[in-house]
Amino acid sequence: MTDAAGVLPRPPLFGIASCQVGPNFFDFEIGWDEFERDVDWAESLLRSAGLGRGDLVLITISQWEGPWTTPVVRALRRIGATYLPAEVWSFDARRTSMFLQRLPVKAIFGLGGDTITGLETEQPPINQLLQEVEIVWARPDALDRLSGVAPQVLPFVKVGPALGLGVPGQPGVLVDAGEWAIESENGELVVSNVRERAASFDRLATGVRGSVRSAGDGAVTIELEKNGA
Repeated sequence: MTDAAGVLPRPPLFGIASCQVGPNFFDFEIGWDEFERDVDWAESLLRSAGLGRGDLVLITISQWEGPWTTPVVRALRRIGATYLPAEVWSFDARRTSMFLQRLPVKAIFGLGGDTITGLETEQPPINQLLQEVEIVWARPDALDRLSGVAPQVLPFVKVGPALGLGVPGQPGVLVDAGEWAIESENGELVVSNVRERAASFDRLATGVRGSVRSAGDGAVTIELEKNGA
């Protein structure tokens, strides 16, 4: 069905997104070409993290986050992993708990503070739920709370229009250097596109505080300040 849908007529844009810049929101378009490149990068990162065919991945994301998370979901499909969707809010924490109790989940993507709050009042306790999960990609508001709770906790952060993810065995957060230039300006990360996209970004303030540590191997490595997003 997915292959068949690919030959159907499609709109000129993949979609429209919005990210917060200070007190305001910045709306931008996403083209098909850059979306496919974003999927390619996400696939490479997920494979390097050890995910493959048949792995179960629990994802806790919201629909409006599609510009950042849809490339990850599409990449999971490409590698043959099965994803289990749950809401990011505390009212759906029991669904997350159910998946973790009943299925051998290898990784979690997008775990946030609201879900953790919901799990803290449930049984079994959260450290027991996560003890067999190899990788947890957590939102900034969950990173500190998961310290010592899950075997391996990595960052998932929206850096303006760019996606930042941690990788096992590497410090910091990786951003696709083929698409984005990240700089630190007075402690705040600003982002520019380095390849043509449907929308252009020139040192867009992200509201994320951190520093740029290095750039190489197709990725920009950034170090987040605590509570930096």
